[in-house]
Amino acid sequence: MTRARRTDPLKLVSERSSVEVPEIERLRLESLLHDAVTGLTLHPFADLKGERVANLGVVYIQLGRFAGVESLYGWELYDRILRVTAASLREDITASPLAPGLLVMSFNGSDGVFLLFDVARRAPGQRGVTLEAEAARLRQGVGRRLKQAFGRSAVDLMHIHATALVVPDDPRVRPSRQVMRALAEAARLADARESGEKKSFVERLKALLSAKRLRAVFQPIVGVTSGEVLGYEALIRGPAGHELEMPDELFAVAREGDLLLELESLCIETVFSSLPRVARKKRLFVNASARLLTHSVFLDDRNLAEMGRVHGDIVLELSEKEVVFNYPAFCEVVGRLRAAGFGFAIDDAGSGYSGLESIVQLRPEYVKVARTLVAGLDEDRIKREIVGSLAALGERIDAELIAEGIETRGELESLRGLGVPWGQGFLLGRPAARPVVTRPGARGARKDVC
Repeated sequence: MTRARRTDPLKLVSERSSVEVPEIERLRLESLLHDAVTGLTLHPFADLKGERVANLGVVYIQLGRFAGVESLYGWELYDRILRVTAASLREDITASPLAPGLLVMSFNGSDGVFLLFDVARRAPGQRGVTLEAEAARLRQGVGRRLKQAFGRSAVDLMHIHATALVVPDDPRVRPSRQVMRALAEAARLADARESGEKKSFVERLKALLSAKRLRAVFQPIVGVTSGEVLGYEALIRGPAGHELEMPDELFAVAREGDLLLELESLCIETVFSSLPRVARKKRLFVNASARLLTHSVFLDDRNLAEMGRVHGDIVLELSEKEVVFNYPAFCEVVGRLRAAGFGFAIDDAGSGYSGLESIVQLRPEYVKVARTLVAGLDEDRIKREIVGSLAALGERIDAELIAEGIETRGELESLRGLGVPWGQGFLLGRPAARPVVTRPGARGARKDVC
């Protein structure tokens, strides 16, 4: 039998197009030297072509990230953050007095952008502008545009750092080595600032935990057609106006400082010590991680009995984003908790990062549709298909759907049409210490409920 010859794809492209092989090789090399997300070069020293720069200026803009950003929001959103960052730097550098001396703007492949300048070349009449001042201006521009693009979300966990240094030429050192040393030093300075900032945040969280300064708010879960109140989800907050007021910030810092168990334990204590009267009469939804649920202190019979004494109808919410490594062992814990009277809900269903395995394995009483699927549902056919599929799955396993993040009348009407029974969101009631259910107006207006 004759073995088929392998076709050279590069030769095939050359034969079928007017593009010469050297040009294809050049394009391939270009794709290897540039980041696909930001479009920036990945090898700044290559752009300098070995030339010496007498007064090399390096600005490094770094997105400082707390642990868990991608697990919370997904890599797609982080890619968007990187694109906004690169676009912001491109726009602001055009107005910079140092723009004539820009040599290259380069992505470090992770979370930082280098800008290399010949600081001797400046716009006319701008000799007094310093590299440090421009670094600060670029950092502020990135922060402003990220806030504009994303509002309050993952960017609250992004602390942007900027470093700047001028490196005089040393003829004893090879030019490429000189550049790489300068990049390494700029990155080291940014890392030191980021480490110091993270340490400061961890210390502030420890102070909050020690003083037990968390507070609980409750958001109603309402029938999208009937308006009946099913229950209330307990949500946690830091002190009002504090840098760690919102839960994403609290838990991101807790991950960084290995304080998750301490934080979750105080969350549970805070919720059950501050239940408003309306929440005592309805089902109570409480967020909990697999780590907390399997901890011996939480599983202690006295602890479970005390929780049941304070509230007799508790549903434990486990996020679909959370990875459970040993489902057989975890299902044994779930069975024990069910025997103690607890129900279960899978939160963030359809968020797309861990699939639907948690629903299949745990067979929860409730499935909570991720707010990313609910947002703009009335204008997105694919989202409606996904939510409809979740509703069908819920029927098969006797789990009721709860749609999260409902903010518009159009989203509410779409959920009604899809047969989703329960909803939660600002349109129906905001989180508050003493929650009030909102009745949406005919044109989608809502009352001030807090």
